[in-house]
Amino acid sequence: MKVLRLIVVLALAGCPAYSGVVPMGQDTFMVSRQAATGFSGLGNLKAEIVQDASQYCANRGKSLQVIDTKEHTGFGTFPKAEVQFRCLDAKDPELTRPQLKKGADTGIEIQQESRTKEEAGKPKDVYTELLKLDDLRKKGIISDAEFEEQKRKLLSGD
Repeated sequence: MKVLRLIVVLALAGCPAYSGVVPMGQDTFMVSRQAATGFSGLGNLKAEIVQDASQYCANRGKSLQVIDTKEHTGFGTFPKAEVQFRCLDAKDPELTRPQLKKGADTGIEIQQESRTKEEAGKPKDVYTELLKLDDLRKKGIISDAEFEEQKRKLLSGD
């Protein structure tokens, strides 16, 4: 009996999750799908839900406009993809409107160190500062141009 329960639990745990098309507002919808295993690629999931969205709009005599896509993979979870979309008339000017591109997920801000009055009287260790900048450049945190600009500032005493 315990073996049968285990089989049922494993079978249910391995079932893919599919939201179906969910209305989010006027002519705006969302559809998501989660893989049944960790071996499914996000590309396949996304392609399937975009096809679902396209078919949903086509069944209503409208055209698909993808608004946003989200993907999720993580340790202990199966891949999941979500697409938000609109179903618009073929002549709707919104279909030809350029879509905004997503910004970076991570931003890096480099701040100048503030020096106390006591430190301001002491000269900077230019060599150490250049090594730090070079390390940031090698790690790809700053560009070659940013490195050159900061190097120029250090050498000129700015």
